[in-house]
Amino acid sequence: MTRLEKLVEEFAGIDNPHSHTFYLVMWIVQGSGTHTIDFRTHAVGPDQLYFLTPGQVHSWQLSADVQGYNLFFEPAFFHSRFGNRLHEYPFFHSHQHQPLLKVPQQSVLFSDLFQYAFREYEQRQANRADVFLSFVHLILEHANRLYSQQRPSEDIYLYDRIRQYEELIEKQFVTVREVSAYADQMGLTPNYLNHICKKILKKTASQLWQERVATEARRLLIHTSLSVKEIGFRLGFDDPSYFIRFFRKQTNHTPAEFRLAINANR
Repeated sequence: MTRLEKLVEEFAGIDNPHSHTFYLVMWIVQGSGTHTIDFRTHAVGPDQLYFLTPGQVHSWQLSADVQGYNLFFEPAFFHSRFGNRLHEYPFFHSHQHQPLLKVPQQSVLFSDLFQYAFREYEQRQANRADVFLSFVHLILEHANRLYSQQRPSEDIYLYDRIRQYEELIEKQFVTVREVSAYADQMGLTPNYLNHICKKILKKTASQLWQERVATEARRLLIHTSLSVKEIGFRLGFDDPSYFIRFFRKQTNHTPAEFRLAINANR
């Protein structure tokens, strides 16, 4: 855990697109700017919580007066006491839900939790890991309560189905490309799965799969030196020209144009 202002000041290039192998929670106390997560840009302001999962690409441009905290942890650290609870938080495991939660009405609560957590992290007293994990759990549970209030109660079942579909996509998007195959694993008809996606997200089931593949393509273009052909093959496209057409349709750029633009901004 670290203070955001210290992180921004001491680590050169941290405002460039990068990813992590751990979970991250960012609490903004004050400041402004932008925070881009998986190529979607959010306006930074006070009383904001940001959530990132391992592998997500993010970058930021933050004002000089920014203050806040970055809290990060490995999955095993949380699993050690709370089992699979980490996978139940929608802000961590849904590519469709916002990774941002605005909490102006509960800013005092979250400021206190982050301050106490940071104090525990720095002081290194007995049972430090257990106490710190308790603060992480409290932060995530309070965030989950507020986040859940955004969803209509009558649609909770449908949101759970969306999350189940996304979890299957996350594990199989390279090898399983047909909506019907995912629907079969969920015990649903393809038409009903498509109906759920349209009702909740205003997108088709196929669009969710396509967006996940495009996100992975962009990550590989940023973080590897693989050729466009190699990236396409890794993502299941035997024909490089088809991969280029797919990528352009999703992003309005060819893979080469996207990589060139990213490198130019570094």
